[in-house]
Amino acid sequence: TALTRAATEERGLAMDGVEAANSGHLGLPLGAAEIGAVLWGKSMTYNPEDPKWINRDRFVLSAGHGSMFIYSWLNLAGYDLPMDELKRFRQHHSMTPGHPEFPNSE
Repeated sequence: TALTRAATEERGLAMDGVEAANSGHLGLPLGAAEIGAVLWGKSMTYNPEDPKWINRDRFVLSAGHGSMFIYSWLNLAGYDLPMDELKRFRQHHSMTPGHPEFPNSE
């Protein structure tokens, strides 16, 4: 199904990011990929072209060690988080720091 393919793609993005950084945790991105696929692909209401849309659903990740989970899903959902930034995971001044921080990782 499309959700299964999305979960597989998210796992690949997460593995690539952690490998490139030679640092990070894969437990959440790998173990919760199907949950992310259902949330981002079916359940949540959002508009990547208007990320501050007042009626959007919010996804709060309190497990900073699993940040590649949210970065991967933001990329797959069409938000302005380019693949080049996923490749810069955990690098200084990237859009994908190891732990998302507000307002820098909005």
